[in-house]
Amino acid sequence: MLIRRVLDGLYLASAALAAMLLAGIGVLILAQIVGRFFGIVVPSANEISGFFLATSTFLALAYSFRGGTHIRVTLVVSHLPKHLHNASVVLALSVATILSGYFTYYAYGLAAESWRYGDLSDGLVGVPLWIPQSSMAFGLVMMTIACFDELVRVLRGREPSFKENTESVLD
Repeated sequence: MLIRRVLDGLYLASAALAAMLLAGIGVLILAQIVGRFFGIVVPSANEISGFFLATSTFLALAYSFRGGTHIRVTLVVSHLPKHLHNASVVLALSVATILSGYFTYYAYGLAAESWRYGDLSDGLVGVPLWIPQSSMAFGLVMMTIACFDELVRVLRGREPSFKENTESVLD
């Protein structure tokens, strides 16, 4: 199905970008270490690394959610009868979709406000704050889509994709 391939491609692209940003953190910190030996300062390396970390965290949310790597507490749910178990999954996915949408809305509002006021970071290199904030909001958009995607999948009678890749400590 085309929509499934497009969504999976978006989740994978977000995760790949998150991985590149994590590698970027390594490069920045390495440049900072090597630069100290030669008396070279890498301006705002710590600050930019922090922005990369926050961005990569949010960009990887959807991919890791679909892959079943988010921490879920299933102690009670795993002992419910099948019909209550399914209802609890639908309820959890509905709440997750609503909360993700709520956080997305306010994250974009924050980025728009930073854009409007021209907010800059406090480091040596004044990074416009709307850049990391909007990338965080984009990660939240992807998470909201992933939650809604899973909700639709479960409502159609299929198992959630995150259940395929789970490991249980108590099984």
